[in-house]
Amino acid sequence: MGVARAVVFGGVSVLPAILVGVIFFLILGGANEDWASWMWVPCYILPIGLIVSAAVYGWKTDIAVEVE
Repeated sequence: MGVARAVVFGGVSVLPAILVGVIFFLILGGANEDWASWMWVPCYILPIGLIVSAAVYGWKTDIAVEVE
């Protein structure tokens, strides 16, 4: 069940991670510039980091259920 929970947590966090990345990109003023090397952080590293951290959280917080 841990893998399924991790996939669900990671899948559900895709949209919020992308929105956080876009907001961070706009705050840094990226919409008015050409592509620069600093844009890797808000466009790729931050969203992927948030998705992976949500999946790890889902995996680590799995509670074992005993069936009688």
